[in-house]
Amino acid sequence: MKDRIKIQHYVPRFYLRNFSIRQEREYLTNCFDKDKGKSFPVNIKGVAAEKYFYDVSKYRNQIIEKSLGRLESMFNTAYNKIIRNGNLTVLSKKEKMSFACFIATQEIRTREFRELIKDLLTQLTKKLSKEKLSKELEKQLKEASTDKFIRSLQIEILMKSIPKLASILFRMKWVLLINRTNLSYWTSDHPVNRYNTIDLGPYGNMGLLSPGIQVYCPLTSYISLGVFDPIVYRYFPEKYEITDKQNIVFLNHLQVKSSTRHVFSIDRDFSLAKKMIKDIPDLKDINRKRIVIY
Repeated sequence: MKDRIKIQHYVPRFYLRNFSIRQEREYLTNCFDKDKGKSFPVNIKGVAAEKYFYDVSKYRNQIIEKSLGRLESMFNTAYNKIIRNGNLTVLSKKEKMSFACFIATQEIRTREFRELIKDLLTQLTKKLSKEKLSKELEKQLKEASTDKFIRSLQIEILMKSIPKLASILFRMKWVLLINRTNLSYWTSDHPVNRYNTIDLGPYGNMGLLSPGIQVYCPLTSYISLGVFDPIVYRYFPEKYEITDKQNIVFLNHLQVKSSTRHVFSIDRDFSLAKKMIKDIPDLKDINRKRIVIY
């Protein structure tokens, strides 16, 4: 097919433009590579993207990539509306839902989510391999370790879970976090981050329905969206101006921690990221452990 899309972005270029500087017809952003521990300017055309990333045999004619493109177009209207007006009240219910769909999709569509699936299956396989298994189950476990299976599983999750996740996000507490400091919000190859201060033990505390859950998605270098547990954070305002630099440092630290490899900013100073990598070397390992199975 002549119109076959080769380079497929798992973080949209229209989004990355808000963390870049335009030079003639190109958009350049500063990129920190966790693996190399170095930063450099890059064209957004070539980052957070891989060859045929969403292509699987079950869904032909690149339907996944094209469907994501249509979703991005719907979201872009609400996205630009928020940026222009600097508040959430301008969104209609339909626009807010499209925004929720985008956040849910953006969290699942990345290389980082694929690595999380791989980590989960690897750990489960190790645990089960200690038991006496049937030949059929051994065969299934072997198949589950292949890139083909992991890629297909990610696509299935993407196709089937977005409506439910978006519905949950829609009902949560939304807060626009306006950055009034001289530091910039960073984004990354996995922009949507979760955080929770409430320890729920072996049950886990990162689900969207977990008490105290916080979800963050930077929108520009000076605007970020926070989506919170609607009960614990019910008294939060819909718009909050941040003047304390440590709050920006905290949100940027989530980007470094949650990204697969690359962090992006309009600024060149990645000293925080370099310090984090020095203190926690595992953060630069693409094959690091991402979850704990009890």
